[in-house]
Amino acid sequence: MNEQTTLRIRGMVCDRCVSVVRRELEGLGISVLRTRLGLVTVEGTLSAEQLALVRSMLEAEGFSLLNDRKAALLQNVKDFINGFIESGELAERNQRLSDRLAERFAVDYPTLSALFSSTEGITLEKYTISQRLDKVRELLVYSDLPVADIAYQTGFGTVQHLSNQFKRETGLTPAFYRRIRREKERLQHDSVVTASA
Repeated sequence: MNEQTTLRIRGMVCDRCVSVVRRELEGLGISVLRTRLGLVTVEGTLSAEQLALVRSMLEAEGFSLLNDRKAALLQNVKDFINGFIESGELAERNQRLSDRLAERFAVDYPTLSALFSSTEGITLEKYTISQRLDKVRELLVYSDLPVADIAYQTGFGTVQHLSNQFKRETGLTPAFYRRIRREKERLQHDSVVTASA
């Protein structure tokens, strides 16, 4: 089997981030084998010079390489939270996310939260809410789900709770994002009609 190197990358928390990092690494002549949130596996062993180039590129794009245990733990926590949100498990209210984190990482939640806050500059709770709201925005724009279903799927108790949180964090309403979707569909339809005329 060919040698591989796995890079842990801080700040790589969305699909767009994955695309940017892959493109930039390939631009440096590095063969990317696999990518997922926070992790990139590349072919071969990177030289000190290549690592310096990678580090510089990542910093220019707003990311950074992780190389210590605490940083790796925090990246794993982010990956777990993002996976938990993507899976829709927030809808199953029989276990709280904080309990799942403590169980998964064998660290009590207050300790995990304090470490996260001191390193990331944001509380673990705020990070989780931000990721949940990102998922809400995605579902509002790209799905036909009613807002009540979106609230349930992303772990908000009621539509009102979701709307209040959404407005507080973004300054906008869920209805605004839904309008974006409808406008996008209208524009796509109009461009297809124009192109075929």
